[in-house]
Amino acid sequence: MPQDPEELLADWQWRVQRQTETTQELSRRMQQVTASAESRDGDVAVTVDHAGGLSGLTLTDEAMRLAPDDLARLIMATSRRAQSRLSDEMADLVKGMFGADSATTSFVAGTYADRFPAQPSDGHEGRGR
Repeated sequence: MPQDPEELLADWQWRVQRQTETTQELSRRMQQVTASAESRDGDVAVTVDHAGGLSGLTLTDEAMRLAPDDLARLIMATSRRAQSRLSDEMADLVKGMFGADSATTSFVAGTYADRFPAQPSDGHEGRGR
């Protein structure tokens, strides 16, 4: 039985509005996500923002005694671990909103996983002495 065209249009407008609201909420929540990691020895702690950019860095006095190249490697390794955690956080956020099987979840999680792949465990980093 055919539906009234006005009802079809109203239903379509309602679905578009709901999708727009959900997308805006996802964007708002994603912008609030951060992730942190600490080096195995605790000398370096890094926080990254929703885009994977450095938003916090803490160095201990012991870290400052490292050779510059060793400190740089430790900061970079810790940053990559924080970014990898960001990828996991984003995937969890989108799964919670859209479900594990949604195309949106697959796209967002895949994009973050490609950009910020999983990193080796803490056993592969530390002081470079």
